[in-house]
Amino acid sequence: MGLSGYLPVPNVVVHLVASVTMVYSVYYNYTHVNIPTHVNPIPNAYGGQFKYLTFLDGCFLALYFTYALIEDICSIVSSSKTPTFDKLSQVKSCFFACIVFPGSTFVSTMFWGLYFLDRNLVMPKYLDVYFPSWLNHTMHTFVSVFACLEMITAYRPYPSRVHGLRITSSYILTYFVWIHIVYSQCNLWVYPILSQLNMFYRTLFFLGLFIHSASLYLIGEYTNLKLWDFQRQKIQEKHQ
Repeated sequence: MGLSGYLPVPNVVVHLVASVTMVYSVYYNYTHVNIPTHVNPIPNAYGGQFKYLTFLDGCFLALYFTYALIEDICSIVSSSKTPTFDKLSQVKSCFFACIVFPGSTFVSTMFWGLYFLDRNLVMPKYLDVYFPSWLNHTMHTFVSVFACLEMITAYRPYPSRVHGLRITSSYILTYFVWIHIVYSQCNLWVYPILSQLNMFYRTLFFLGLFIHSASLYLIGEYTNLKLWDFQRQKIQEKHQ
């Protein structure tokens, strides 16, 4: 449910800017970022761009904000809402709560955390020639900025905590499995840091990432509650 009576213009602007930015960034990343195999064999290995969580997250944000923009346009054109429209809005809210917000903040915090610790763990300097700075920021910084702006400018009902954590956990666990499938096919880890860890520390690393992703979901749930508690109470009173 959007805040049509509270912050309609800022929310629509967020959808427009985020949609254009993310669609173009994903398109540019997929079609223009070509790293020669002799420079780094990983990008051209099994799975292509789709083995990177950054790229998958970018695709999810492009999909979410594009649909949100279409929904905005439909709301302007027609004020009446069908049951199908309401159902899709509920799916959109759940998708944001369980995938978009925790996924984008996960990408930003992990990438920049490792980058400032030792950038060779995620993006060695020699890749700057192939991966422009603006794209680096749209895919690793703006994703969380857009997610936070969406959180600030629109209210959405969160699913139950158990259901929400189950979806977020399934998402990150599926990606962990995907990483290992890629490794089994080409004997290369998607991220350089994984090649520097033995099995024990790699297991601890994945466990830490899992806990981190779950905590980001809870942070999103808590932030949404604190920002829009009055709106939630208003909806509950309306249905009583």
